[in-house]
Amino acid sequence: MAVIELHHVDKIYHLGKRSSSLREAIAQGTVRLVRRQRGEQTPPLHALDNVSFEVKAGEALGIIGHNGAGKSTILKLLSRVAFPTNGTIHTNGRLAALIELGAGFHPELSGRENIYLNGSILGLKRREITAQFDQIVEFAGLEAFIDTPVKRYSSGMYVRLAFAVAAHVRSDILLVDEVLSVGDVAFQQKCMTKMQELRDQGVTIVLVTHNLWTVESFCDRAILLNHGKIQAEGSPAAVVQAYRQNERDELVATTQAEATTSAPDTPAAANKDETVITRVEILDKDGQPKADFESWDSITVRVHYRTPKPIQSPYLVIRISRSDGLVCCRATNSREPDFSARQLAGEGVFEVLVGPLPLLPDTYNLDAHIADSQQPILHASSSKQTFRINGDLGEPGESGVFWVDAYWKSPEVSPTYSERPE
Repeated sequence: MAVIELHHVDKIYHLGKRSSSLREAIAQGTVRLVRRQRGEQTPPLHALDNVSFEVKAGEALGIIGHNGAGKSTILKLLSRVAFPTNGTIHTNGRLAALIELGAGFHPELSGRENIYLNGSILGLKRREITAQFDQIVEFAGLEAFIDTPVKRYSSGMYVRLAFAVAAHVRSDILLVDEVLSVGDVAFQQKCMTKMQELRDQGVTIVLVTHNLWTVESFCDRAILLNHGKIQAEGSPAAVVQAYRQNERDELVATTQAEATTSAPDTPAAANKDETVITRVEILDKDGQPKADFESWDSITVRVHYRTPKPIQSPYLVIRISRSDGLVCCRATNSREPDFSARQLAGEGVFEVLVGPLPLLPDTYNLDAHIADSQQPILHASSSKQTFRINGDLGEPGESGVFWVDAYWKSPEVSPTYSERPE
């Protein structure tokens, strides 16, 4: 049985059309009239465009997409914070929502008072809040601050208290936005454990997040939004793969556009008294600039720098990360005593041969850093370079960063050695 139903939902915003007084309304009307006479029209923003889907009771649905894709708009419509321009939305059961950091909190009230206030907003009676008060405070870990006004709370304390209240509401549907990323790692894990517990109890969960691993490991189904439309819907693994392919294609297009329009040198506005990395080149084995490589290829990174004062003990770092921010590997000069002893002065260049790289097909970012090995000083850094490892991203459900050498054997067949990709 579906507990959430969206049928052909549109949400259209008319940018700039908001007024809280007659004076503002007159002023904005005058501006619109002048723009209309000039032929200037601000097109409406379609936050959602003909969106339809259902969520069954007890199902965990993940919604992913780029910033501005319409993810949070869906949660706001479901929680009645906003209303659709067109289409219909039906929910069946008590709903609790954590869609905005500290929503429903009064800054002058204490944590204790806000638990009762926020619980009432979520539909709990006072005796229900009192029965779960100790559990809420313990979950949030704010025993020492529960009588402190929440205006003195950090953002992490805010979200801990807000999630604790929402998670302890006896609801049929729980809406959770990306605000969980504000908490520390230990609290994020605590939240995921609590949501797994709620899901096992039959609570329907709609989760908006950029954490693709969470979607794959926690959700039963996923939806990919792209500019307000549903681009993909189905198993989390397949939807995550479609999202990562989108990111890869957009990053490639952006990189190519920047390569044709941007000068490689550091902008003239750079402070001449500071050490700067003026240019980073990614080269193939023949020393030619390249952005496409195969798995197990080596790459040469050439770094151009300028430093007004000699750096006596340079610590040089090349770091490779995936497009989602996962750091895959790094190379430093710490194991090269001869090179580490060489000072950097004036304008110069250094190169490092990296690889062979057993990276899976994907798009990767390359960062270069110049630091000091004798003291914690970062002199300069650059993170503008991107390269690709060619090939398909793999089948839905496949993930990882590296190819690995492996031996496969069975009692009936002599051991064989896995072949590296050609």
